[in-house]
Amino acid sequence: MFLQRTEIREPTIEIREFAGEGKVEIDERILFDDKDSHIVVLLEILAGDVTFTLRGPEVENLAKGSDDRVRLYVMPPARRAYDAFLEIRARAGSRFRAMIARIGSAFAAASSELPCRACKQICKLLVSTVLATVGVADLQDLTPGDLLQITAEQSYELDEGLGHAGIHGPLAEGPIGTFLALFADNVRSVVWSSLQTAQQVFQPSDRIYTFACRRLGSCP
Repeated sequence: MFLQRTEIREPTIEIREFAGEGKVEIDERILFDDKDSHIVVLLEILAGDVTFTLRGPEVENLAKGSDDRVRLYVMPPARRAYDAFLEIRARAGSRFRAMIARIGSAFAAASSELPCRACKQICKLLVSTVLATVGVADLQDLTPGDLLQITAEQSYELDEGLGHAGIHGPLAEGPIGTFLALFADNVRSVVWSSLQTAQQVFQPSDRIYTFACRRLGSCP
């Protein structure tokens, strides 16, 4: 059994990330009490038998083509306060990742003031969310010598959504569209810079997101 938990709290963001192996049980409360914040929940089964149960609002899994091994839930600001609960039950021999994030509407204006660690987590969340939406594997899963595998259809969706000024196509619609809008014009440069770095030559994910932070304006 192994469980790593990372937590970041800043005025405009809150991120909880979990990486687990083996038999693990997690019960996390998600509080919807902010009329100006989006909640993003990204869940990934990397190996074995893992059960994710989200108790609370009825939300659609926005991850594409993953057979429920990747789940992405994006919840816009709540009109009233309420709770949700995430249950994770992993059996022996399994591996998983989970991320719960709260992003405030004032994020874009304050992004340049984020400390480096928080900036990298935000870039990781943004890139992972976009890739899950179009069905591309997470950059964190690349190993030395690997190249990111993107089909022609996935490449077209990314180019249609982020290839020009603004956000277009399915990425601009519904909860994912309002979430990506929080990043203003930076969403395109952050995602493309991460993908190009991963495609050209294998880089540790920390370095990939360092490059992305420069696009976001948080790193020198």
